[in-house]
Amino acid sequence: MMGPCAVRGGRACRGGRLAVAAVLLAGLGGCGTSVPVRYYTLTPPSAPVASGAARMLVEVLPVAMPERLNRPELVLNGPEGRLEVRQSDRWVAPLADEIAQVVDEALWRKLAAADSYRAPTASSTLPQYRLSLHVERFDADPDLAATVDASWTIRRLPQGLSATCRARVKAALASFSPQGAAGGLALASADLAGLIADSLAHLDGGWTQVCPGGVVTLSGDIPTLSRPTEKQS
Repeated sequence: MMGPCAVRGGRACRGGRLAVAAVLLAGLGGCGTSVPVRYYTLTPPSAPVASGAARMLVEVLPVAMPERLNRPELVLNGPEGRLEVRQSDRWVAPLADEIAQVVDEALWRKLAAADSYRAPTASSTLPQYRLSLHVERFDADPDLAATVDASWTIRRLPQGLSATCRARVKAALASFSPQGAAGGLALASADLAGLIADSLAHLDGGWTQVCPGGVVTLSGDIPTLSRPTEKQS
């Protein structure tokens, strides 16, 4: 049985200590008794950024997700299927952009792969791969679990080999609250981004099994990867 801070894939979980990944920014100033707006992000602002030359360029397409998910407010799953839209708790940037930033950082950290949309490259420099990501589920439940379902396709350019993978990533919440939900979703997003980077490394290395950890293509059951986190008292 895994402990409150288990190790998966050789990497120790950060648990509640990654609360910085859900940074609570200062609310916009209001007058009178108006409720201050709290802002959260999926990326820890204090995370070190490695320097050096890019080893490859990846054309990371805009993240696709249903409009019901791609909204500024945090949405919590309440009992009996009710959705709780938190008007005073919001993402600091469009959610699709937040997820794309997490993926970009994982690609750079693991592979020194730069996003050709964001990297200042010469116009004659062409990307070697194209990545498309579709997020189908992004929520937090009263059972103290954050869940992210996503599928992605990586294609070697121009018109080379491709692989389509799908995964469900779960992370425990420190509490069923906006801050707890943002922290759990940040953990799950980081793990998903790591899987995407691993699949690109496998495709680039000529592996037969491109999707990491036994993650399969779109047909069949969705594999679930769980990350327990330390519950804060």
